[in-house]
Amino acid sequence: MAKYRKYITKGILESLHKVPGHSKAPIRRTLMLGKSQIPESKIHLAVHEVNATRKKIPPYTTLHSHNVDEIDLIIPQGGKLVYQIQLEDETYKITAPCTVFIPKKLRHKANVVSGKGIFVCMIMSNKYKTF
Repeated sequence: MAKYRKYITKGILESLHKVPGHSKAPIRRTLMLGKSQIPESKIHLAVHEVNATRKKIPPYTTLHSHNVDEIDLIIPQGGKLVYQIQLEDETYKITAPCTVFIPKKLRHKANVVSGKGIFVCMIMSNKYKTF
């Protein structure tokens, strides 16, 4: 009867600094979908819980790119959530809720500026590479 149980997976807590292009930060990162959980999935999905309401979080990402497209969803919780997004040499300060589409090979970084919420990172392959 558990024929499709393999498609239901529990999130795995990961340290942000173990992700290429990222350093240590007080952000809770949960891998929700990846090749280690469901090998046939074509998506890598991670959720970052951020809270910069009381304390500023220093920048924690460096410019990097991937060999596939990325989609980031930035969702506020109980107020305003502000991120600084850099795409190549252009920097934007954005207020959530918003979506950022990052085409493959585009160098990018995202750092929380203020507020509390969720940053969802979807990389459109479970076999992606970071440069």
